[in-house]
Amino acid sequence: MSEVRVMIVDDSRVAQDLFTLYINNSEKYKLVRTEKSADFAERFSRAELIDLILMDILMDKGANGLIAAEKIKSICPEIKIIAVTSMVDGELLKRARKIGIESFWFKEVSKETILDVMDRTMAGESV
Repeated sequence: MSEVRVMIVDDSRVAQDLFTLYINNSEKYKLVRTEKSADFAERFSRAELIDLILMDILMDKGANGLIAAEKIKSICPEIKIIAVTSMVDGELLKRARKIGIESFWFKEVSKETILDVMDRTMAGESV
C-alpha cells in the first residue's frame, strides 16, 4: 500500500509540529504540505496530490477551515478531511458533517491521538 499524502492546515506552530512528528514517525503517512492559512488550502489541494487534510477550523485573521473544507470537497470530494478544533460546538459539528468532513479531533479533550483518528478515517470510518 502506498503512503497516504497529508496536508496540515493549522495556524498554530505547536499543532503543526505535533502533527508533523506523528506523520514523520509513521510508515503509513507522508507530509506533502503545511499551510498556516485556510485561504491557501484549496489552491494546494488541487495542485498537489493529497489524500488527507488535517484542517484547523478557527484560525487567525478570521480564516475559517469550514469554508475552505467546503470548497475542497466541492472540487476534490475524494480528499478526506479531519476537522481539528479546540471548540466543542454542536452547530459547528452539524455544519462540518453537512460539508462532508469525515472526522473530528478535539485538541483539548480527545483521548485518541491524531494518528488513531487518521487511521480510522482512512479506513472509511467517521470519527
